[in-house]
Amino acid sequence: MNLTDTLLPTDLLFFANFIWLPVLLQAFRRAPWRLFLADRKRQHVFLGASVALFFMWIFEAGIRPALGFHFLGVTVYTLMFGWSLATIGVSLIAVAVALTSGDWAALATNALVLGVLPVATSYGVYRLVYCYLPRHLFVYIFLCAFLNGMLAAAAAVLALVTLLVFTEAYAFTRISSEYLPFVPLYVFPEGMLNGMLTTVLIVLQPDWLKTYDDAIYLRN
Repeated sequence: MNLTDTLLPTDLLFFANFIWLPVLLQAFRRAPWRLFLADRKRQHVFLGASVALFFMWIFEAGIRPALGFHFLGVTVYTLMFGWSLATIGVSLIAVAVALTSGDWAALATNALVLGVLPVATSYGVYRLVYCYLPRHLFVYIFLCAFLNGMLAAAAAVLALVTLLVFTEAYAFTRISSEYLPFVPLYVFPEGMLNGMLTTVLIVLQPDWLKTYDDAIYLRN
């Protein structure tokens, strides 16, 4: 899923910076820095989760450049830290991945497709569920974590395929025969991963989830 410098047009890769950087700046402005910097435990959790995501992102299975799959883990990451810190975190992870691959020109595009878009999808779905559906434990796990993880992964794949077809990097016939048939086999495990991790955190470390509160989802 990681794009390379030579796969997309240079001007498109450059233009992606004008989308990514303002979004990143807005995330920095909205991040709860005072609370975050005062909580050493939260900092350690953020660092550990970011390192775990980095290793998930660098191990990819695929047959052609960008036509591959790797776990994103972005949904549970968003549920843990909220939109602003999750956006900052996935951007830093994209920088770390670029350090290992050397694809600096594609940094902004990868950060947007694999990080910012899934984070926005995950947080948007969470807010919709929180505002319009009953605040029940199983609603949170199934919709905000499991189904949300599938939707975030599907959004990333859709954006990736759209870019590749629009720029004629690959013909749609090739993508439809070599890549799209495996998408369902990818999005379901992605949902399972996020759902299981969220469930484990609820049981063992509920305070690690910024979007979860026992008083809301259990006691009521």
